[in-house]
Amino acid sequence: MIAPTQMKKPSNWQDFEKLCKLLWGEIWDCEDTIKQHGRQGQNQHGVDVYAYVEKYKGYCGIQCKGKDDYTNAELTEAEIEDEIEKALTFEPELKLLVFATTANKDAKIESYIRKKDIENRNKSLFAVDIASWEDIVDHLERYRTTYNWYVNNCQFKEATDVTVSFDGEEEVVIYPEYVRTTYHYVYQEQNPLALDFMATLKQINAITTHSGISPWNRTIRVDKRWCKLRIQIENTGSTVIKTPKLQVFFRDEDIEDISDRFSYCNDPHINETARAQINVGRDAKREVFQVYDTGVEYRPKESVFVQKDSRLFTISIIPREGKKEIPLIWRFLCEDYQKDGFLTVVIEPRIEEITKTIEVESEANLKPDEVVLEAKIEET
Repeated sequence: MIAPTQMKKPSNWQDFEKLCKLLWGEIWDCEDTIKQHGRQGQNQHGVDVYAYVEKYKGYCGIQCKGKDDYTNAELTEAEIEDEIEKALTFEPELKLLVFATTANKDAKIESYIRKKDIENRNKSLFAVDIASWEDIVDHLERYRTTYNWYVNNCQFKEATDVTVSFDGEEEVVIYPEYVRTTYHYVYQEQNPLALDFMATLKQINAITTHSGISPWNRTIRVDKRWCKLRIQIENTGSTVIKTPKLQVFFRDEDIEDISDRFSYCNDPHINETARAQINVGRDAKREVFQVYDTGVEYRPKESVFVQKDSRLFTISIIPREGKKEIPLIWRFLCEDYQKDGFLTVVIEPRIEEITKTIEVESEANLKPDEVVLEAKIEET
């Protein structure tokens, strides 16, 4: 027997909903008549599973709420209010609505459920109850038919499954590069010729800064804060996966920019027809699409994953200054299957220390040292 503390939560909402149907079929003694309500995309009126239950002399419903461990997601009071309102429209009227959730037990939410239960009973409406994951595990220990089904079919069965990693690892370290410049002011009496030279130099710098082009040569500026992430998807189940896609997200407060590393050819030295052909070819090979401000979507061209097969792609990010660790949140989608998870990006900035001496013309212009941290920019 699996210890309750070792009982894994269902890896997808389909398995969880089916688990609830079988389990409450046993609890309510209605295995042959309990049903899942409608199909995905239809209005379910706050009810995912329902049955006529002799004990309650009427219909009872279950609202299944799968929650993601990686975000520590919990059932909220707003969700409860919303689903109760929807369940009021279920026909015929319910006698009981159970919130079944993979979230862990929460005393605050259980107290709120009791409050809503009393409110409904006082209005002659359906009773309200909750079963958190620990409660569901307790039920499984008692109801052996569902327990055996869950252990044999969801705990250990080889089915559709994937792992997402940083080239095999759940954590990766990146090294954005910065320059920390200390400006040190010194008094230096200058002769008129030196002042004229400095004035001319400032004019030249102003011209080149305004135009973005050096009068002597062309340069490419490379921001060294950009860091590459190699992301791997592996088919670890026993089924063949077809036409999958992987969505990768960051929180806005964690990154300054993200790139799918895709660009079109805009070389003015190539004629328009040739550029169009080049860009059609690039589009045909494209697999990574930046579809959000803080996320990308990967759609592999080789879209059939056999068992143990894997795919690898690369994106780049600029983490926000001061961040030490950020989550990469991912969602894998294919026909009849989805899975969510997260990976960890550890940030260890590399800082180049520079001191610049600034000569001032009078002692009155002397200032304390100033320290400025900026992106390291390399010109090639």
